[in-house]
Amino acid sequence: MIRKENVKYYAPVVFFLLMLIDGQLTQAAINLTDNFYFANAHLMLLAFLMAVPNLSKRYLLITTLVLGMVCDSYYIGIIGIYTVALAATVMMMYRFQRVVHTNLLTAFFGMIIFVTTYELIAVGLQIVFHLSNVAPLLFITKVLGPTLLFNMLIFVIFSYPLKRLFANE
Repeated sequence: MIRKENVKYYAPVVFFLLMLIDGQLTQAAINLTDNFYFANAHLMLLAFLMAVPNLSKRYLLITTLVLGMVCDSYYIGIIGIYTVALAATVMMMYRFQRVVHTNLLTAFFGMIIFVTTYELIAVGLQIVFHLSNVAPLLFITKVLGPTLLFNMLIFVIFSYPLKRLFANE
């Protein structure tokens, strides 16, 4: 196992690679449903959830701001939407750290809450700044529902490997 002191060196690279994999998985899911459902993958959020107990708040805040700006410039071209959503969600992970990391079941439900928060913040900011016009019922049924189902599957498959990757041993 990699020592705790070395986690901070490889964590940003892992987060960046997971962000790129998120984009590819999201596009594959959208193509699979013929653009009818929009299931967004959030492996990077799961990695942040597993890294929160072992990395400092300041370190992860800086990492989320940088990765959020990269994500904004890559995906929507307007810097600020995903930067704010990612940073706010990771700060919320720190706030609820003692509750979420008690066992795997609470981490699972925490992941559902954090993915929902991330999506709501992102779409809320887009609506506030008139970047999109989203009907709430369509957002819930076509985006949020499939996203939550997809991320539940991702949690079941990847939670243990990511927890071991960011372990403090």
